[in-house]
Amino acid sequence: MKVNGINPNKVINLYSEHKKSIEKKDQVQKNDTVQISSIGKSLSSYSLDDKFINSKEKIARLTNEVKNGTYNIDSKLVAAKIMEEMKI
Repeated sequence: MKVNGINPNKVINLYSEHKKSIEKKDQVQKNDTVQISSIGKSLSSYSLDDKFINSKEKIARLTNEVKNGTYNIDSKLVAAKIMEEMKI
């Protein structure tokens, strides 16, 4: 009866093949995606106090005010907002 020993090259080859298959699995990249439903998109036009906001009209109004030189802002409110942001 002849008993052959374990060939170390076979073990190394098996290990190498297994390692390659694991490396291939690690290379799969997953991308995160976000999908907003049509209902969710329609909600973006409402404010918290249930008033409908038409952003196109608001932008047009502000653009006209800036062009005409009639756009005025309260400097105290601007300063208060700046100070509020700096506290963070």
